[in-house]
Amino acid sequence: MKKIMHVTEVLSGGVLPVIAGICNGLSDKYQFVVVFGLRFDTPKNLNEVFDSRVKLIPLPSLKLKISIKGDITAIKDLRRIVCEENPEVIHIHSTKAGIDARLGLWRCSAEKYYTPHGFCFLRKDQNRIKRVLLITMESFLTHFCDGIIACGKNEYKVAKKFTKKAVLINNGLDTKLVNEAEANVIEQEHRYTIYTAGRIGPQKNPRLFNEIATKLPEYRFVWIGDGDDRNQLTSPNIEITGLLPRKEVIRRAKNYDCYLSTSLWEGLPIALMEAMYMEKKCVVSNVEGNNELIVKGKTGTLFNKLEEACKQIIDNEDYGKEACKYIKANYSLEGMCRKYEEVYK
Repeated sequence: MKKIMHVTEVLSGGVLPVIAGICNGLSDKYQFVVVFGLRFDTPKNLNEVFDSRVKLIPLPSLKLKISIKGDITAIKDLRRIVCEENPEVIHIHSTKAGIDARLGLWRCSAEKYYTPHGFCFLRKDQNRIKRVLLITMESFLTHFCDGIIACGKNEYKVAKKFTKKAVLINNGLDTKLVNEAEANVIEQEHRYTIYTAGRIGPQKNPRLFNEIATKLPEYRFVWIGDGDDRNQLTSPNIEITGLLPRKEVIRRAKNYDCYLSTSLWEGLPIALMEAMYMEKKCVVSNVEGNNELIVKGKTGTLFNKLEEACKQIIDNEDYGKEACKYIKANYSLEGMCRKYEEVYK
């Protein structure tokens, strides 16, 4: 049985359900090893998330922060694990692992694929010089792997500028997991609730989320997650849940009404897919990733300014049923796994 190794510095957020979906969906056909860095938001119940046949190897030296000494240590540790496990395919996820693994394993005979989950230079919180440096780095590192597997159409367009060896495999949603999680949840009468899910950091733009909540004091707002920028969520009608297991997130969302994304950039967001599948009203920022899933006037609404977001939240338009159909038809976990099987073969 062919052995596939996944490597990532972040096994949480939207990356976790993608890797777990691939491994769980294809464990009958491949042997999987997952090597991952440790962060504050790494779930403690990973053994429950993955099929029991998947081997999980934490790698504490693989960190998000760039450090010459730390990265050399991470590369040495990663090489040791690769020698011990001897995988035939190495699938690398996210920017930092993409740097360390592609540089450190370039002599490794295994096939190597890279999925950015949102190219780092597309971040809106970086200055022009840093973005140019990151673009140069990504272009250079393209030569150290066998191809880029883009997780969405926008990412694929960018990947093709770097290499002809780019393929598109859309992220897929594990609808069975969602169904199981919400199956026994009783819908209760509640104050109209707007929610979001993710790490409270620059990407998710908590400052704008707070401004919207301040403008709409009669509504309840919930941020599912935690992060360094939680101090920006000061409006008294905002509740911060802290880190929660994914099934608990789904169970809570059952009694929420509107999914709000204020993100400055996205890859192809699983949290938004989840909300669409659960037939939530979706009001999201008009950025790449979000606007790939939201078909204006059909599956949700897109906003560019604060006032637009507030208006869309309080209006009566609701595209929940169409959004659910759209996810089922275009972003199934089964479809994603079939395409990954073609690549891994």
